[in-house]
Amino acid sequence: MKRNAKIYYTSDVHGYLFPTSYGDKTERPMGLLNCISNFEKDGNALIFDGGDTISGSPMAAFITEQAGEILESEPLAQVYNAAFYDAVVPGNHDFNFGYDRLAGYMKKLNAVCLCANANDLKGHTGITSSYIFNLKNGLRLGVTGIVTDYVNVWENPKHLEQIQITDAFAAAKNELEHLKKESDITVCIYHGGYECDLETGALLTSGNENIGYRILKELDYDLLLTAHQHMTVKGRDCFGTHTLQLTANAVQYACIELEYEDGACTVTSSILPAGACHNREPYESLLPLEGQVQNWLDLEIGSLKEAIPEKEKLDMALNGSQVADFFNQIQMEYTKADISCIGLGNNPIALPAQVTMRDLVRVYPFSNTLVVLEVTQEVLKQALERCGEYFTLNHGMVEISEVFLKPKVEHYNYDYFAGITYEIDLERPVGDRVVRILFHGEPIGNRKLKLCMSDYRASGTGGYEVYKQCPVLERFGTDVPQLALEYLKNHPHTEIRRCGGLALYNSRL
Repeated sequence: MKRNAKIYYTSDVHGYLFPTSYGDKTERPMGLLNCISNFEKDGNALIFDGGDTISGSPMAAFITEQAGEILESEPLAQVYNAAFYDAVVPGNHDFNFGYDRLAGYMKKLNAVCLCANANDLKGHTGITSSYIFNLKNGLRLGVTGIVTDYVNVWENPKHLEQIQITDAFAAAKNELEHLKKESDITVCIYHGGYECDLETGALLTSGNENIGYRILKELDYDLLLTAHQHMTVKGRDCFGTHTLQLTANAVQYACIELEYEDGACTVTSSILPAGACHNREPYESLLPLEGQVQNWLDLEIGSLKEAIPEKEKLDMALNGSQVADFFNQIQMEYTKADISCIGLGNNPIALPAQVTMRDLVRVYPFSNTLVVLEVTQEVLKQALERCGEYFTLNHGMVEISEVFLKPKVEHYNYDYFAGITYEIDLERPVGDRVVRILFHGEPIGNRKLKLCMSDYRASGTGGYEVYKQCPVLERFGTDVPQLALEYLKNHPHTEIRRCGGLALYNSRL
């Protein structure tokens, strides 16, 4: 007998409930409230989410910062419950605020929380390894969830004292063995992405941050739903498993159709836009909160001596960015480090003379905290060689290397430095381009310096593996946008100073 099931899937919502990007007040076809208005829930339909929910947007930041009744009401969970989600998986960013914040959110969800490679030592999150969903037509869907085990690399160790993240592949393999015995269709929701090109098998990323391709190749789930990389990957069959991925911020959702007959499962899927419509509720109930967020974003918090105009990414990297100088200035004052580095987002950035919170979250849309490492000249050279890889020469003209553009745009993995001056020669091969590094106008020699960076970068992510071997001198718990807010309040008429940076060795370029 032929039986059918349907799955609606979202991931990497990052707290974007309403149809706005928060860069301005324009309504856009996005937001979880718009996505869920398209869902048609019945006894043979399930709704899943792949994680990264409580961090990454002004709405999410406001909820966490305000705490009290707003946080306790868990507005994000309210929307998931209103849509009747069946299962959610935590993403790496859902661990950013510690165990209690994660547990508070998950306890308010009606959905089952799946994460086979999370060992909850206190038991307050309600996380379980897998779940068998029995549909109205008798189909049994065995579903598990896993999160990239790079959480152990990125996350503040204090946030993982009560919850252990284990090997993601081993967990997926173990769950599959018993799910096959108890279910007709097997599903793995993986908050992680693909390390290889799905068409060619060519390696895209090293390390174990993303193991989606390995899961497809070595395990035989019927469906693998991925996340984390923020790439639109249309549904396809790969090694007998159907798989897909969505972009971030609730711009789209997936609708997956499953057909089961005589022990065989056929899967098709569509990735669909969030659209411009939403249901009356819970939209109207949450409008007062959205109004508070918008008012909070428009509060003027300080001023710059002059506005910072928008620049092209290549121009910024070659000639410096005042936005990067601004954040490096803040980081160096706060941490008392000798050197600072910062990566900026993919979107165009500018700052007006009168700065609001909206401006800060627009130009620095990350919830990163700061880490100070002890570095040597050799460590700096290896890190700066990664920065040098950002550029390529095309008939003598400097361009941005495809390494930072494909398969995913990663301008945020180019770092701007303050406190040192360095020169690169683009006519030299990648990996051997840095020809000079100066600290206060002198060679570093055998000195050990304090380098401040985000906790994300200190993990070695983005091609900066050399940082993983460096001693950690200090960690700071306040995130960078909050530090910028405090800095502007303490320096109400901020003058931005450039302190070192990149110079091209070959003046002909």
